Amino acid sequence: MLNYKLLDCGDQKKVEMFGDYKLIRPCPQALWKKTKPELWTNPDSEFERTGMEKGSWNGKKLPEKWEIMSSDGLKWKIEPNEFGNLGVFTEHWSYTEELKKILNAEGKTLNLFTYSGSNCVSLVKAGFQVTAVDSSKNAMDTFTYNLEINNLSRDGQRIILEDAYKFLSREQRRGAQYNSIMIDAPSYGRGTKGEVFKIEDDLIKLLESSKQILSDDGKLILTLHSPRFTPANLRILCSQIFPNKTVESGEILLICESGIELPSGFLVKVL
Repeated sequence: MLNYKLLDCGDQKKVEMFGDYKLIRPCPQALWKKTKPELWTNPDSEFERTGMEKGSWNGKKLPEKWEIMSSDGLKWKIEPNEFGNLGVFTEHWSYTEELKKILNAEGKTLNLFTYSGSNCVSLVKAGFQVTAVDSSKNAMDTFTYNLEINNLSRDGQRIILEDAYKFLSREQRRGAQYNSIMIDAPSYGRGTKGEVFKIEDDLIKLLESSKQILSDDGKLILTLHSPRFTPANLRILCSQIFPNKTVESGEILLICESGIELPSGFLVKVL
């Protein structure tokens, strides 16, 4: 089984290896020219948008699914879809080792907007008890699949198909407390009954609701990708909501095989 590789980026695209397959996908933040054009030759498929969000994979017909391995030895299900996603968000792999050091493995960890578990499967392997919440059944099925192919027991894990706000409200009524909360906030999403989430309108409410079930000594990890935000305004926002905690924020930077750094979202640590 072959690993994932981010080869190069530029001209608002990126080229990656997912096992045996070289794929090109849109990458709007890569405004510069390609660093090493030779790494882009003979792609197996390229995703091209045909609308605002959706598009198609052009080139060699890709399998419906296959598996790859990350550098830490974990296996992942790859499943191309009409939005250009592949079932994993590899930028999360760049900071999970740090999470193992700063979060409490003995406590309860809540992961909102889990998707396929790119940011938490390694935590499960390390012994964390994770409550995974997502409103997408396909996402929760893929998360479960990723646990299974890595022979990770579901003992101590909770997998919950529910809208994030509804879950937070229910846990607050129950008086639940979590030692760690992880939020991978989407720019836009819909809940199980069509509830609309827009990060520009809902991020503050989401953080304030999460605060209500975070233990006094608990820690919160926020990741997001919306271009409206910056590390600075996220730090100011979180510092106001969590005035008694230390807030650190920065960009998630992935290093391509070509040597160039690709900005791939923001990481905020409320400690």
